[in-house]
Amino acid sequence: MTAQAAQADIIYSVAEYLRTEARTGEKHEFYNGKLKRMAGGSISHNRISGNIFAELHNVFRDSKSFDVFGSDQKIYLPDYHYYLYPDAVVVADAPVVAEEMAQAIVNPLLIVEVLSASTEAYDRGLKFTEYRSLPSFKEYVLVRQDVPHVISFFREAPDLWREAEVRGLEAAVNLKSVGLQLALDLIYRKVEF
Repeated sequence: MTAQAAQADIIYSVAEYLRTEARTGEKHEFYNGKLKRMAGGSISHNRISGNIFAELHNVFRDSKSFDVFGSDQKIYLPDYHYYLYPDAVVVADAPVVAEEMAQAIVNPLLIVEVLSASTEAYDRGLKFTEYRSLPSFKEYVLVRQDVPHVISFFREAPDLWREAEVRGLEAAVNLKSVGLQLALDLIYRKVEF
């Protein structure tokens, strides 16, 4: 049995999870006692998530209405007992922290995920379902790396999500939850296709 396979059988407490991250310097998603090490992102992934964070941060840096976080910010899903790391997060007003020790927020308004071949199905499917368990969550934005293409979902009613897609560097995605148009040429700055 490999060390990774043995680790997969271990059930961790939240305290053990947080100590593991602190000791290894690696990010892990936490799924009800199970750890999943997060893979490193590609150059394109890092550019895209960095560009999105930078644009959102620049727009809202002096805002009292919104707070912006990057890919190191954990989100906690109480219904599932999961801790996840999205690529960018916007909260309304101020972050609400689930557990002080974990520094994980429970009130995201807008969540951005940059898609990769290994995570796309999960990000579009089960992860979206899991995120929807948070009452504050109103908008989900999925950004492809291989072409300029953004898919967004906006909660119009408790059980009604409206989907929109934009393609091409001349387009802009409408982030309804924060009242912002974000140009795809800014999202994909320095990304080569």
